[in-house]
Amino acid sequence: MKKVFSRPKSLKTTAFHYCGCCGHSIAHRLIAESIDELDIQGRIIGVPPAGCAVISHNYFDIDMLESPHGRGCAVATGIKRILPDRVVFSYKGDGDLVAIGTAETFHAANRGENITVIFINNAVYGMTGG
Repeated sequence: MKKVFSRPKSLKTTAFHYCGCCGHSIAHRLIAESIDELDIQGRIIGVPPAGCAVISHNYFDIDMLESPHGRGCAVATGIKRILPDRVVFSYKGDGDLVAIGTAETFHAANRGENITVIFINNAVYGMTGG
């Protein structure tokens, strides 16, 4: 039988702690598949948000650096400027990006920072881990 589905190598075998209807686990898998497809596992650094995804370092087999709530783009900018050869992404929930982190996100985009921002929007500010 031909194998058509397997765990991405940049995704650890740890069981997800997220709620059953939460999109974090799906987003994590899609990000891990992209990392593998682009072959950047050794060159990528992720910046998770405050809230449920703050421990995403338990799931991704890449370098991760946590940031204060709403400051993911500022931290990602600092990492990218110090390590310009790395691929840097900020993984942000709706409260983290469109509430407390609006200024950092907007100004990072305005400056043309060479980072990726992944926005997980459930439209209820429900990913704060409460």
